[in-house]
Amino acid sequence: MFNQIEVKEFLIKIGKRWLFPDLSNKITWFVISVGGTILLTPVVLKQLFYNWLVDTINLNSGQYFTLAELQSDSPDYIIGTSLMVLGLVHNIVNRYFLYKTAVTEQKELEALNEVDRDLFKEFLSVFPSDSLSIELLRDHDFGNSYHENGTTQLDIFVNTWNTAEKEFLDAALETPKKELWSKCRKFVYELACGSHFIGSGPILTCIPNAYRGTDDWPQHVDDKLKMLNDLATECYELHRDFVLLSRRKLKC
Repeated sequence: MFNQIEVKEFLIKIGKRWLFPDLSNKITWFVISVGGTILLTPVVLKQLFYNWLVDTINLNSGQYFTLAELQSDSPDYIIGTSLMVLGLVHNIVNRYFLYKTAVTEQKELEALNEVDRDLFKEFLSVFPSDSLSIELLRDHDFGNSYHENGTTQLDIFVNTWNTAEKEFLDAALETPKKELWSKCRKFVYELACGSHFIGSGPILTCIPNAYRGTDDWPQHVDDKLKMLNDLATECYELHRDFVLLSRRKLKC
């Protein structure tokens, strides 16, 4: 059922429709046009049209019948006026159902947005833009060593955000989130495969011990470092774009 606010909004819209009716509906146009034609067409022309219609039916059916002479055009005015009123009523009823549908869809959209809004807040609590992991992705050159805590938020995101409970209901948000998750997962995997602790930790390096402390690295080490740096940049940019998109769509 409508609440008082919805009833008030609908009555205001109905008032506007009466003053400025929306006649875009084809049925409304047809009914009103027929009614207006009946009202505006002179009786003589109506008689000629009816006679032509009877003659046409007689020629095609073989069964002859006649049309009584029209003595008064008052019934036509009643019919025409009735059709025009019917068209306007149809227009109002049509607008009512469109309004009702729009209200329902808006409520459903708000409910979906609220679910996604809560999930986005949870995402920011796990993987915020000011986290150590974002700093690592944005600024770090993996030719240098890094602290193991630098991947904490990345690891949590990759390990826990690929479930149904972590899916956004809006596909426009879920698609870039999945892309971010996939790219972060690839980065975490490649980083784990290409780095090791220095001594007992907690500092890690991607440079093999045989070349650490020198700049004389073989090509495969340069290739590995470039791949990690490029992946880190991609992850950072996807994260930034996803956060901005979510804030625009969810208004938060």
